Amino acid sequence: MKIVFIIPYFGKLPSNFDLWLKTCKANPEFNWLIIGDNDLPSNLADNVSCFYFEDIAALAKFIQAKLNMKIKINNAYKFCDYRPLYGAIFEDYLDGYDFWGFCDMDVFFGKLANFLTPEILNTHDIIQRWGHLTVVRNNETCNRLYEKCFDYSTVGEVLNWDMNQGTDERILPYVGQNLGLRCYFNQTWMADVAPHTFQYRMDKLGNNNYTSQIFAWEEGVLYRYFLDEGHIHRDEFMYIHLQKRDIEILNRITGDFMITPNGIYQKTREVNLSDFFSDSRLKERFDLRYKQMFNGLVRKRVMDTVLNGNIFKYLIYKRYLSNLWKHTPDITVNAREHDAAELVTHEAGAIG
Repeated sequence: MKIVFIIPYFGKLPSNFDLWLKTCKANPEFNWLIIGDNDLPSNLADNVSCFYFEDIAALAKFIQAKLNMKIKINNAYKFCDYRPLYGAIFEDYLDGYDFWGFCDMDVFFGKLANFLTPEILNTHDIIQRWGHLTVVRNNETCNRLYEKCFDYSTVGEVLNWDMNQGTDERILPYVGQNLGLRCYFNQTWMADVAPHTFQYRMDKLGNNNYTSQIFAWEEGVLYRYFLDEGHIHRDEFMYIHLQKRDIEILNRITGDFMITPNGIYQKTREVNLSDFFSDSRLKERFDLRYKQMFNGLVRKRVMDTVLNGNIFKYLIYKRYLSNLWKHTPDITVNAREHDAAELVTHEAGAIG
């Protein structure tokens, strides 16, 4: 099965780009297509290609021609509403692919093939339901599914509204499920780190969190290491998503690497207790930054709805979401297998 992830990205590349690319290269069974204004080689890696557009306006013009409708894209975050249309917009790039998908760059991939197995791919049309990684079958039904995603408005209205309505994860998977497409959603595959806590916590994992948990990328596999009753354990994840965080690379990384709240650094030894300690000064800086970011997001939402005269449109959208979610059975796998973790260290000690 051939899969390509499509990523429009404009502006300065993120600080973790080289490491993100490293984790892509470690998954040769999968492909990525970066579309944007960065001067990158067309063949960045054997499985990573790049297609250049001068700016977002140039890409908008391309999309406008493909959809035969007038559209505007005023900010990169708006691409979340365009993602369900990638099968139609980028159809010329999808020849030979069984699936297309989308993902973020604030992630590090583990061994994707350990999760996106032939069994999963052969029996499903939409796999996962999150903007940071979703896979969609490349066929006419799925590529036109976006036409059913805007019943509360029109395609043109949604694409031209500056506010990101999260069509990629709030609407597309549920509409597909209600229309009888074969869907599989497993939130235990991913380490979706909450943006509001310095220490890593994955809210979607519920009770399967630990006070002290960090990650390590080891020979292409992503492991979570955690302390439990004085012992270090580890289990495998498909990828880690570090949303709305500063991703600080602490030193030059040439091999395996640690992913911790303090930063990312080369892994030169086995994980031990010292890796779990957090820097209180970094936490203070993190808390201040998050507060400022949160206030900015609130101001933007008020601007997009109330101040721009879109309050009624917003209320219609929220009502649509409520009804859609209410009438869609929850098929999400949300419990990890009890034997998924392995004991690494018998006596690690405790963090005081």
